[in-house]
Amino acid sequence: MDPPKRTDLNYSTKNIPTPSQESYKAKLVDMVESLLKRMRWKAFFFLRGDVNQDPPEEKPAFKTRRCPPQVPELKNFESDMADLIERIKFRPTTNGFQATLKQDAKRIRQTKEVLVPADKTRNLYAVDRDRYNKILNENITKHYKLAPERTYDQINADAKRIAERHGIADRAECMAKTEAFLSMKDHKENFQDKLPCRLINPAKSEIGKLSKSLLANITRHLKAKLSLNQWHSTAEVLQWFTSIGQKEKCTFTVFDICEFYPSISEELLQESLEFAARHVEIPTQHVETIMHSRQSLLFDQSRTWMKKDGNGLFDVTMGCYDGAEVCELVGIFALSQLTKHLGMSSVGLYRDDGLAVSRNSSGSEADRSRKEIIRIFNNMGLKITIQANVRTVNYLDVTLDLQTGKHYPYRKPNNDPVYIHSKSNHPPNIIRDIPASISRRITDLSCDEESFHTAAPIYNRALKASGYKEEISHLHERKEQQATKRRRKNRKRQIIWFNPPYNDNVRTDVARTFLRILARNFPKGSKLHKIFNASTVKVSYSCTQNIASIIKSHNQRILRGATQQQDKHPGCNCRVRDSCPLSGNCLEASIVYKATVASARGEKEYIGLTEHSFKERFNSHQSSFRHEKYRHNTELSKYVWALKDDAVPFTIGWRVHQRAQAYNNKSRKCYLCRAEKMAILHADKHKALNKRSELVSKCRHENKFYLKNFFPSVP
Repeated sequence: MDPPKRTDLNYSTKNIPTPSQESYKAKLVDMVESLLKRMRWKAFFFLRGDVNQDPPEEKPAFKTRRCPPQVPELKNFESDMADLIERIKFRPTTNGFQATLKQDAKRIRQTKEVLVPADKTRNLYAVDRDRYNKILNENITKHYKLAPERTYDQINADAKRIAERHGIADRAECMAKTEAFLSMKDHKENFQDKLPCRLINPAKSEIGKLSKSLLANITRHLKAKLSLNQWHSTAEVLQWFTSIGQKEKCTFTVFDICEFYPSISEELLQESLEFAARHVEIPTQHVETIMHSRQSLLFDQSRTWMKKDGNGLFDVTMGCYDGAEVCELVGIFALSQLTKHLGMSSVGLYRDDGLAVSRNSSGSEADRSRKEIIRIFNNMGLKITIQANVRTVNYLDVTLDLQTGKHYPYRKPNNDPVYIHSKSNHPPNIIRDIPASISRRITDLSCDEESFHTAAPIYNRALKASGYKEEISHLHERKEQQATKRRRKNRKRQIIWFNPPYNDNVRTDVARTFLRILARNFPKGSKLHKIFNASTVKVSYSCTQNIASIIKSHNQRILRGATQQQDKHPGCNCRVRDSCPLSGNCLEASIVYKATVASARGEKEYIGLTEHSFKERFNSHQSSFRHEKYRHNTELSKYVWALKDDAVPFTIGWRVHQRAQAYNNKSRKCYLCRAEKMAILHADKHKALNKRSELVSKCRHENKFYLKNFFPSVP
């Protein structure tokens, strides 16, 4: 079998091409809606007298899905924000790098092959869809078997029971059937012959968000009580290294836990929780929530899979919400065992990387320690690679040298740094801060200026290749500040952030215009100035879709067969075809439609949407036109009844305005609702029946995914 064709983009896939005007405005609509919802809730509670109140019944990691009520005091502000979107002005700008990104993005979208990313390099491999599915199936069947038919329903039923207990069933969703995918391990030997791959399972239960909060609380209290060296950053490792006395008499033992996430068994997690319960109070219900979050399924092509091994549904997947917290808890348990043998301050752990130091130990003593560490991890069902009695180690992104007492930056072989380009469509403050942030990082990793300048050339070359003229420089004062700095207590402010997308092709200064709108609508002395002013509402640009996201979207489209022609005639079931309201396409679904009412009073237009067939929605409209008790159902029915009350004859014409995908819990986005809002914003104000307040509305299509609405399928 021929190896897949390799594609190298020669730049970071985090680079952002200039978005189209339509996609930019769509993202801006989302950001404005998010802002207005938060401001409505804030104003609603402020005007009620609950100054510090959050939206109703906020739960950890689960924001309310309810739409806030309209606030009359915000009406003019919301209208100005709608005008801001409508009046956005664009300008033609381009550069050589953006032209390259645009060409590459076009090439990616046009190819009919799946672009599989490499596991640890920047390479991409073009694979035919059928071959990709075959490789994927081979990797799945190695470790997974088909799950019993009712397994998915049972997991969601248990999740619903837990969610109801915690009061989140109206906002937590069922497990999304997100399909597994591959990355290529092209750094392995015999890659061209065997094509080793990493199987990634993105499916996860939303109860994992709750478990994450519970585990974070447990590990925080454990670390405070036990004072173990569980590191979270290189800075903590360097602080530990600096505190080692008489370094010249010490040696390192460095070890790595092999496949840490998938190697955690149900018994090991239970044992870790029992250990934690001896130091921290853990209610039984919390243990049940944590263990439920470990129930995992893998989805592929409408098939449901579970692990072959004895753990059944138990798994700690790399993409789960609480995976890092589970590993932290198991790591604390492992450290508690290691410290009994090595001493409290002699060993530390950063996720799956461990480091220990011993003083004045002979070769035989170091070997006994090595065997004891292996035994401890074997008893937990974990395998490790270990190297003992060494004086210099490469740990994380730093080299630690006991002989000289120095530390300096480390990079793995063939892993040169790559940064976002200076001409990428990132907000200017991000681009501007890249050289300075690298300078800060390398300064922190270097023990002195000499070590800094030794490491600097590779980073300067990477900056130059990414279009930067600046070079990194050693920050002398930073070392002095770190030696004397005290932790500042920052006052917690309740700030509402507006995050409009950045686009270099936008002529309008969105941030400045927004702040002017804010100042104009909430001047000093106004009722809402206290909560809506330049100190409590701030603006910061967000990013649009980067090359990596474009590749991911392309792969999903290819794998679900979207490259095939889907312009099939949706059909019509009208008895008299000539009377079909949508010209023979009344069974079309997931559309935004436009109704044009013509009468002696002129033309009026109504914009609506339907996830189901248009015929169903049309019948609902017809019912609201016939029965007066439904006259207030929609703005269209109100207008029609006003014409009927005045005996004004009228006709209604229907047409499809746009097709879009409704909400699903895989993408967690509703393109259908967004398309309707875009259409309403750009509608003729003199003809439109819709109100602009519809910009802030709840997506009704997500309701069916809530756990409270889950009911097992009938066999």
